[in-house]
Amino acid sequence: MTTTAPRLLQVRRTTHVTPRMIRVTLAGDDLDGFPGEGPDRRIKMFFPLPGQDVPAVPRASTGGPVWPAGEARPAIRTYTVRRFDAGAGELDVDFVVHDGHGPAADWASRAEPGSWVGVSEPGGRWTPDPAADFHVVIGDESALPAVATVLETLDGPVPVHAFLEVADAGEEQSLPGSARVTWVHRGDAPAGEPLVAAVRAADLPSGKGQAWLSGESAAVKDLRAHLLEDRKLDRRAVYATGYWRAR
Repeated sequence: MTTTAPRLLQVRRTTHVTPRMIRVTLAGDDLDGFPGEGPDRRIKMFFPLPGQDVPAVPRASTGGPVWPAGEARPAIRTYTVRRFDAGAGELDVDFVVHDGHGPAADWASRAEPGSWVGVSEPGGRWTPDPAADFHVVIGDESALPAVATVLETLDGPVPVHAFLEVADAGEEQSLPGSARVTWVHRGDAPAGEPLVAAVRAADLPSGKGQAWLSGESAAVKDLRAHLLEDRKLDRRAVYATGYWRAR
């Protein structure tokens, strides 16, 4: 089996979505044929190290990825495709940025038109259940790009309830779809705790529910258990992913 080499793309523009979130729009010939359509499409991103203009990326081979000899390997992080527009030849990726947030956020904070980055083929396996009586979408700011793609997919007659934790009111953003959105402001509380409390206290519809949740790992673990044990959702109907760990 032959692996697919990462695509080398360049920044077309950057935009502040909120004070703490930057949207980086990527473009380049390597975007041709990119399978970026659909909800919750996750990519590996390859960021250049200090002193590099272009990150080292592996070439494809039947034996797996082959890294260039003598070059330092890049920082690699997983992100979600926020928007892919094949006609415009653009790929949007949103980054939460603040001091000490790591190499990806540091790169996004400094990115300017022409900056290089590597992008893998996208993966993702979440699909909405057409038989669900309602949907619950839960996340923090790290999950908002994926949340937006999920809400866009769920824009229909079935009720959708979204619970989203952010630092403060300034981090709220416009989202697609017709979900009933509850914004939870973290303030000085530990990450994830206000979100868990809000979901536990919420009135949810009865019937067959489907849930998508991502964010801080401990909070996701608590919420998954709550949905299965207290709300009695079917285990196959709860899609949960820990994106990062605060404790």
